[in-house]
Amino acid sequence: MVEYIAVIIEGGAEKAIIRVLLDKDLLKFQRSNMLEEDVIQDRSGKSFAHEHLSYGFEDNQISILRIHDSRREKFILPRAYTRMISKITDIYTTPEIEILFIINNADFDKFKNRKPNKNVKKMSAHEWCRYYYKMDNVKSPKFVYDFWINQSERLVEVIKIYSSKSKDPFENTLASILSND
Repeated sequence: MVEYIAVIIEGGAEKAIIRVLLDKDLLKFQRSNMLEEDVIQDRSGKSFAHEHLSYGFEDNQISILRIHDSRREKFILPRAYTRMISKITDIYTTPEIEILFIINNADFDKFKNRKPNKNVKKMSAHEWCRYYYKMDNVKSPKFVYDFWINQSERLVEVIKIYSSKSKDPFENTLASILSND
C-alpha cells in the first residue's frame, strides 16, 4: 500500500515556500509522494475531503500536513473520510510565514520585542516587511518563490532558526519536514 502525504497550506506565501523546498529536494518527501503531486490550498476539512478524498483510498493511506499560522483553526473531516487518514500534523508558522523574512534580516528579536505606542500600532510580520524592507508584494506567491528559489540553503537555515525560537514543539515546525541531508 502506498501512503500519500496531503500538504495543505493556508495561503500563497506558504505555497511558494513549500514549492521552493520541493523544487530543491529539501523535504523528507517528494512531489510523487504527495496527494495531487502538489500542495493543496484549502482550510476546510469538509471541502478538502469532498474535493480530494473521493478516489477510493484505502484505510490509513493518507497523512495530512497542515501548514498554517492559527492554533485555533479547526480542521474537521467528515466521518466517512477519517478511515483514510493515518495522521494529521499541524505545522505552525505563527505569527505568519513572513516571519522568515524577518529572521533572514536578523530582526527577529527586534520584531518580537517591539512595543507599540499610542501613535503606532503593533505591526504584523507582513506589515513589518512592507515598512522596513520595502517588500510591498511580500504576500505575493511569485515574489516569495522568486526571493527564495536561488537561496534555498539560506531558506533552510532561516527555517531552522525559526524552529529554535518557536514556542511550538519541533514536530509542529517547518524544520520537522526538512530532509536530513
